[in-house]
Amino acid sequence: MKQIGRWLQRFVTAILVAVILMNGILLVKRFVYHEELPSLFGYSMVTVLSGSMEPAFSPGDSLIIRQQADYKPGEIVTFGDQGTFVTHRVMEKNGETFQTKGDANNAPDGVTINRDNIYGSVRLVIPRLGNLILFLKSSLGMLVMVVALMLLVEAPHLRKRELAG
Repeated sequence: MKQIGRWLQRFVTAILVAVILMNGILLVKRFVYHEELPSLFGYSMVTVLSGSMEPAFSPGDSLIIRQQADYKPGEIVTFGDQGTFVTHRVMEKNGETFQTKGDANNAPDGVTINRDNIYGSVRLVIPRLGNLILFLKSSLGMLVMVVALMLLVEAPHLRKRELAG
């Protein structure tokens, strides 16, 4: 039973360390290299904030996107729109511009999107993970992660002290 507890503790610690390292890499890419939407191994993650694409995905879902050479009608893409990210379906392609529309919207988006403004197409939808990520990116969430990591690292040492004392 002790081995399972140690294994679980090491696993959770490894996951927390990996999340903290990935966040660190993404923060450096964003603030040092000024990447608007940082990527890791060609993949980026965005969180859905509106219901414009329901039922394909909902607010609070996380989307894994990957940039590609070209996009076709029917694909769901994330693009930059005045400092925000929008994820809508490509309706038409005209050369290097694309007409997009949210599945839940009645009309296409008011402007066409240039190929250079597209960050990637949706590869994976992870329901509700975005809510957790938004929390972990907050000051309180970062504090919770650091405290949890410290407790996991120190727990074996505290047990040894209790047994010795």
